[in-house]
Amino acid sequence: MSPTEPSKALNALLKKLSTRYPDAAPEPLGAGVDEGVDPLLHLFVYSFLLWDATSGQARAAMNRLRDNFVDFNELRVAFADEIAASFGERYPRGYERALRLRSSLHDVFKREHALTLSRLAELSKREARGYLESLDGTPAYVASRVFLLGLGGHAIPVDQRIADLLAEEAVLSDDVTDAESAASWLERHVRAGEAAHAQTILQAWSDDEGAMPKRDRRADAPDFSPPEIPPPVQLEQPEDAKNAKRPAKKKKTAKKSKGASSKS
Repeated sequence: MSPTEPSKALNALLKKLSTRYPDAAPEPLGAGVDEGVDPLLHLFVYSFLLWDATSGQARAAMNRLRDNFVDFNELRVAFADEIAASFGERYPRGYERALRLRSSLHDVFKREHALTLSRLAELSKREARGYLESLDGTPAYVASRVFLLGLGGHAIPVDQRIADLLAEEAVLSDDVTDAESAASWLERHVRAGEAAHAQTILQAWSDDEGAMPKRDRRADAPDFSPPEIPPPVQLEQPEDAKNAKRPAKKKKTAKKSKGASSKS
């Protein structure tokens, strides 16, 4: 396949999808955000739920998180089992997703001393993207989606569902082998001003025709959880301190023998 053929195939596909989903448009950044919650952090968590899932599944999962946890900070300190259970047993990548999300929120809190990503708006586009991509456990899809829809950067979020659909349409070039390389390839072929629309129609297409990834087995799920806090260590006390705290033993009263009593 010549280098121009995938580009032509991509343009034809995006034109067809635009016709199929004429009303597809990204939601405003503040849509559906609870009072007092950083909109970028809300977008971050929602993008985590949307990764390798459908929009309907992600919205339902967000509602369940609201029902089960007071806020994102309680979500951050919850056990991965509790988070995965709130997603539902059949949610794709449930346990792995819970581990990754918990770890990423911990990393945000460690860096910002609060659960917020608002500082990213003050950084350069390059710095902001590097920050998102370096968050522990964060999939490339999540980092790209927040960078694109939250910060106006040039990115095309691609998860395995979208990558598989593009491969079936023979859109990608031969050197594209996974979701991340598909995202990089799309960024080179989609202009910055058209990226948000392209992402939206690709997601709508994935919602309709994307294949559900295989459910992860817990034993095989990568461990992205932060290290557990060890119990406090009991310091060894000096010998003098031990003796000082030790209560004095009472002297036993000597019992008189029968012989001694008779003599007296």
